[in-house]
Amino acid sequence: VANVSVSCTQIPLLALEYEPPRTQSFKTVEASLRVDALASAGFKISRSKLVNLISNGDVRVNWTTVTKNGTTLKTGDIVSVSGKGRLKIGEINSTKKGKFSVELIRYL
Repeated sequence: VANVSVSCTQIPLLALEYEPPRTQSFKTVEASLRVDALASAGFKISRSKLVNLISNGDVRVNWTTVTKNGTTLKTGDIVSVSGKGRLKIGEINSTKKGKFSVELIRYL
């Protein structure tokens, strides 16, 4: 700040007001916890298109670029796809038939 006088005051962290991110939560049943299966369900795109995005380096899990579509996800992982958005993996439960019931939280 070149020619303008600036003053700062310290405020407690709890006094900060922010708007929490808007999310949409839904459940899906998938045969595996692979990144291509869960991300295709979360972003409503086909697995083959998602495999192309992974090979192009457009898919990241916890802000690390994924190069293999067989990467296994766990609760709390964040999947982001360039141009599509961000997705958080919620609660994971097993079904009677051996599949996985997964809660997906999509950031809007």
